[in-house]
Amino acid sequence: MPSSTPFFRRLLVVIKQTAYEEYSQLKLRGQAPKALRWPRLESRYQSHKACVESLLSILQANNVAFSCVNRVELDRQHLADVDLMIAVGGDGTVLSAAHFLDHGTIPLLGINSDPISEEDKLVKKKKGDERRSHGALCAITAIDMKEKVPQVLFGGGKLTQRARIQCVVKSTFSETRLVPALNDLLIANPSPAAVSRFRMGWLKEVDLEPKSHYEMEEETD
Repeated sequence: MPSSTPFFRRLLVVIKQTAYEEYSQLKLRGQAPKALRWPRLESRYQSHKACVESLLSILQANNVAFSCVNRVELDRQHLADVDLMIAVGGDGTVLSAAHFLDHGTIPLLGINSDPISEEDKLVKKKKGDERRSHGALCAITAIDMKEKVPQVLFGGGKLTQRARIQCVVKSTFSETRLVPALNDLLIANPSPAAVSRFRMGWLKEVDLEPKSHYEMEEETD
């Protein structure tokens, strides 16, 4: 049952940098691509900006201490004394933020700042808007944020554990343990034209044989 005082006291809000902001900076330097749909990019930016402003107002209204950081500037030094991280953007922002949560000691809440509305789903378009995220990893959207964020702040949310994958890269003289990944890993040479040779294996033996439903029931009894 939710308490009368905030369950989370110190929050870190990780904010996505939209394509409109990135390309606007390039445009000032004369480096932006010419074939850009600026009105659509600006519309996505305005939706994201409105979501961020609404979220900050909600946090202030509930007397929760928080700090904000741009997704591209996020570093482990920002995690000191943080007991909840909120990623505002889409699935990409959630994945970027998850890279810094090594041991799962800080919960991560994803908010889709520009979700596809039910009305948009009913309209058939020749080409979808690639700037919008499906938000598969986001528990909250800009649409239901005013109701659900306070519930989470006061302990009304449900914490769910997610399994992650980690890659250890070994060479002749060194070993590099990469940060845990939430959904997938890309193994590639920095040069797309180069030939790469890898030897892959498991850190421990894994049973890849499919098990019958009866066998799984026996193990769980």
